[in-house]
Amino acid sequence: MIRKKFILTKLLSLIGFVGAFATPQVSSILIYNGDTISVYLNSLPKEFYKTDIKFFESVLAVNVFGDKEVCWTTACGDGFLTMWEITENQLYLTGIYSCCYYEDSIKADLTLLFKEKVVNGKVKADWVTQKNVRGGKGFVLWNNDMQVFKQEFEFEFLDGKLLEVKTFDNSKSRESAYSKNEIKLVEFIYSNIEWSKLPIQKERIRVFVQFSANENGKIDEVEVVRKSDFEIFNQEAVRVIKSIPDWDVIYVKGQLYRHRFIMPIVFSEEQREKYGK
Repeated sequence: MIRKKFILTKLLSLIGFVGAFATPQVSSILIYNGDTISVYLNSLPKEFYKTDIKFFESVLAVNVFGDKEVCWTTACGDGFLTMWEITENQLYLTGIYSCCYYEDSIKADLTLLFKEKVVNGKVKADWVTQKNVRGGKGFVLWNNDMQVFKQEFEFEFLDGKLLEVKTFDNSKSRESAYSKNEIKLVEFIYSNIEWSKLPIQKERIRVFVQFSANENGKIDEVEVVRKSDFEIFNQEAVRVIKSIPDWDVIYVKGQLYRHRFIMPIVFSEEQREKYGK
């Protein structure tokens, strides 16, 4: 089970910004046409949702796992993960697992939960009626709390029957060495600030910059969203962000998706002494 933190969280803490970010959600598994697809589908029959939810405790834990103590993480908000398969355009549930299954090996007993509805170890998922069920294979990167895949799928189900499936080519998506390595990014930014052209200041100056990249990974849209009182620092923040050699390229549903990142640039004498040339 792989969980990757939002790419800028640690970076922002390093340079003095405190903010809240969504936790990337781990996905369930769907077997379709011989492919293993990560899919956002955690739907169970309504009778499993009968216990009042408690703070930081899954509403489903006692109904699905009985008296077994399963883990709960913000990356697994439903309190469980599921495994599915599609056979002859019919959706089947084949397993319900703990969020930490690879550590605790806890899974639900489908026979106990579904009784005679279990046939050959799987249950016809006739309770699932849902459009725009997103899935994918060929993981590329996390974009905020969304996974970006080389091949993306969108399923539509009615009473467990597969009505339609759309596929999208996101193979042009790629992750930048700078976005996935906060130390490399910090080193680049502060080493490339032209400190000699900036006036000495007694207090820290923060400039918040919003930016996005084109299909070549070139940062070509930059905007100061929180300015300092000194225009020279605002302009330098924009210049140094634009100079980052490469950034994430994100495609969603086969189209370029320009996610806008926000990054604070901190100007201080401490940074000048450390990085100034």
